[in-house]
This record gives sequence, structure tokens and C-alpha cells, in this order.
Amino acid sequence: MSSPTVRPRGLGLLLVLVSALGFGLIPIFALFAYRGGIRVNTLLFIRFAISAFVLCGWLAVRRRGILSQVRAALPGLAALGLCYTLQSGFYFSAVKHITASLASILLYSYPAFVCLLAFLFERERVTVRVLLSLGISLVGVALVLWTSLGAVHGAGVLFALGAAVVYSFYITLANRVLKNVEPAVALACVTVFTTVSFAGLGLALGTLDFGFAAQTWLPIAGLIGVSTLLAIFAFFRGLEILGSNTSAIVSMTEPLFTIGAAVLFFGDRLGWQQIVGGALVLGGTALVTTARTGKPS
Repeated sequence: MSSPTVRPRGLGLLLVLVSALGFGLIPIFALFAYRGGIRVNTLLFIRFAISAFVLCGWLAVRRRGILSQVRAALPGLAALGLCYTLQSGFYFSAVKHITASLASILLYSYPAFVCLLAFLFERERVTVRVLLSLGISLVGVALVLWTSLGAVHGAGVLFALGAAVVYSFYITLANRVLKNVEPAVALACVTVFTTVSFAGLGLALGTLDFGFAAQTWLPIAGLIGVSTLLAIFAFFRGLEILGSNTSAIVSMTEPLFTIGAAVLFFGDRLGWQQIVGGALVLGGTALVTTARTGKPS
């Protein structure tokens, strides 16, 4: 029989893998939604509005002392909301112009930018191992881009890299904010701020349009139910079991799920150079994660 300690760890691995699958399907659901004529702004507004409603309702029932946490960290939470608004907008825009596989690989260059920000603002010491890991990731990004030149939309590449840069700011800021705020509370606040941001942008630019095809609600439901709520709750539960280091490394499977689904549903094809480049990006990301945090917990 399995020991009591082995079984929860296996459950933790399964939960984080489910979370990675959910997040990895984000661009897939987005692509199906775009076929129904929905705009990026509208799709993101609906996603975060419904998610915010569910998360805030769950917190109101399950927890107390939320308002005191929010008041104390309101500026930081608002900044996180702004970062996530930009990151989501860039990533979903990237998927409109380049394949989901390429967008996912480029997004996962974000650890290089996280390390740069940690060096500049946190005075974190950069070791040879970290530099080597970052070098591997950047070589992978360069290889993917070099073999894609002339075959992809330049704006899509810029959107994907922009998402990676903004996501690095989000992570760096979150490391500070989460010292005083529970992750679930912070996430609920971020979805509220993001909802307000996309509502404001939509009203100001006239990009909120609910005249999309009725069948678009099916991928929207998948985006909210599977790739937002299920993915979030699965990750938080898996995080409690495995710890942050192991969870972060297991989450590196997310682009693999994206690539597999893109091949299955949209016939995406990666050349061998792009496959090698993608492997270097993910390998370097995993190495830099372990190099900065020590051995997996």
C-alpha cells in the first residue's frame, strides 16, 4: 500500500498538471471564440467579470478579514490588476496573429526578465548557474524567432514578447504584495481590477461588442470554467501539497499542453529548429527556477 505521504504528493502533482492543462488551453479556447466574431476586449471582459463574481462570492462565504487585507495592500493590488490587464491583452492579441504554439513558447521567456528585475530592484545575486540557465532560454527564443522570420506576423511576436515582459513585472510585484495578502484574496482583487480595466477600455475605444455568434459562448465557458476557475483552484490546492518550487517546475508543462492542443485542433506544425528552440526555452526556464529557489520542495 502507498504510504500516507506519497498519496497526497501524487494528488498534488495531478492537481498542478490539471492546472497547467487548464492554463495551456487558454489560447485554444480564445481561437475558437475568435471564430464566432468576438473581439479581444469583449472576450477578456466577459472572462474576468464572471471569474471575479465567482471568486469574490467564494471568498465572501469561506473567509473573513478580507477587507482589512485589501485596504492595506490596495495600491499594490491595483498595480497587479494593471499588469494582468496588459499581459492578458498582449497574449490574447498575439494569438490572433501567430500560432498558439509560438505564442506560448515566447511567453515562457519571462523568467529571463524576472531575473533581470530581481537583479535591478531586489539586488538578488546572479550566479553562474542562473546565467547559464538564462543563456539556454534566450538561445532557444533566438532559435525559434530566427526560424520563424518571414513566416509569422511581426505584431504577433511583439505582442507575445510584450506579454512575457509585463508578466515578469507582475510576478516581481506579486512577490511583494503576497507577503501581506492571501493568494486567493489577491487573485480575486486582480480579476476585479482587470474587469474594470477592460470595461473602461471597451467603453472608451468602442470595442465592447456583444454581437458575436451564439456558439461563441461554448469556448467562453471553457475559458472561464476550465482555464480560469478550475485551473486556479487546482493550482492553489496543488501548491499547498507540493510547495512553490515543485509546483513552479511542474507548471512548465503548460506550453506542452498548448502545443499538443494546437496540433490536434488547428494543425499547428513546428519545424525541428522550433522544437529544439522550444525545448531550450522550457529547459532553461526549469533550470533557472531551480537555480533561484534551490532544490524542489
